[in-house]
Amino acid sequence: MVDVVKEFLSNYPEGVRKITLELRKMARKTMLRAHEFLYYDAINYSVDDSPLGRVCYISPMEKYVTLGFLFGAQLDDQHHLLQGSGKRARHVKIRTLEETRNSAFKELVKAAWTHGVDPVSRIKRKIKHHAVAHGGTKRAPRSRH
Repeated sequence: MVDVVKEFLSNYPEGVRKITLELRKMARKTMLRAHEFLYYDAINYSVDDSPLGRVCYISPMEKYVTLGFLFGAQLDDQHHLLQGSGKRARHVKIRTLEETRNSAFKELVKAAWTHGVDPVSRIKRKIKHHAVAHGGTKRAPRSRH
């Protein structure tokens, strides 16, 4: 069986491939039930088959690899590794194979897997609660006749 991720990585420099494969190994061990798939030129990890349930991704570039977290702004980044200034997403750039052995990356991946999709669940609950609070369904207007 062809490993589409390894095939995808064949277009990148050897150093970037090694970094990516090491991060992939760590991610798969840390998020045992995650769905792995290619999406937007990155290896993505999701709670289900949908890109909407993505928790984190590994994105190879020419000179480094990005380890990104879709809800990284809410992660407890004790080692101050995460970069980015958006409302939700954060990332870290990994430039050497040695950096992949930093246990802080595994901690971030584990935290993202455990808590990373919570904001999506809360949003869904708010929408559901809002619909219930307003009667849930619209009634047909009454006839004036």
